[in-house]
Amino acid sequence: MLKRITSLLLAAGLILCLAACGSSPESTDTVDDPIGDIASTLSPATSTPKATEEPEETPEPTDEVEPTPSPTPVQTPSPTPSVATPTPEPTPVSTPEQTPVESAPAESPEASGAPDEGAESDSTPSPEPETEGVDLQAFYDTISATYEFSSMMDMDTEMMDAYYPGLSAVSKAQFVGKIAMITASANEIVLIECSDSADVDTVRAILESRRQSQIDGGAWYPESIAMWEGAQICVSGNFLMLVSHGSAADIAASFNALFAE
Repeated sequence: MLKRITSLLLAAGLILCLAACGSSPESTDTVDDPIGDIASTLSPATSTPKATEEPEETPEPTDEVEPTPSPTPVQTPSPTPSVATPTPEPTPVSTPEQTPVESAPAESPEASGAPDEGAESDSTPSPEPETEGVDLQAFYDTISATYEFSSMMDMDTEMMDAYYPGLSAVSKAQFVGKIAMITASANEIVLIECSDSADVDTVRAILESRRQSQIDGGAWYPESIAMWEGAQICVSGNFLMLVSHGSAADIAASFNALFAE
């Protein structure tokens, strides 16, 4: 009984479905039909809502532009042409004739005593007078080649202080001192040029003292003492010579001849 009721319900539901399908109208639209206004098919609910707020008004740009002030041009003044001012001619003034006065002759520098511009001033020290050009070493070389001076040696400071005390302290421009290496020889010669004429007398006294001490026994031998007795001392200006030799007189004459002219 139950199965029969179920089958009847099923049959009834099937009939209802078929009835529903048969009552729906067939669609006349085809694929080729044009699409209509989509906006009209939309429901009002899907339409775009209008904006409730009004947009702010954008200020329209003004066409007026503020003018930029242009720099004021500086006007350079044009040079004013110079106008030559005529120089008035001097009015000749008559001057009285003057009697010419004779000018006094110009005094020469010698008469006026004024120093000449080209001449050196008196404050300039005058050059020292030149020596007489006598070379004492050259003189000794000459006489030693003429007269025999054997076994001679140079006189050093120690010997000078021993035989001629005080002579080393004198300022000398030239000096030649030769003494015999052996006591048996009495040959000796001293040539001096004093730097200061004030020392000439001092040097003369020293040379005299040497000759006298040798005569008084310093020469040891009679022959040597006799030679010292004939020793010559010559003085000419600042030049002095002491020579002990067998030809001392001839050597003294040659020395004095150097200053004869």
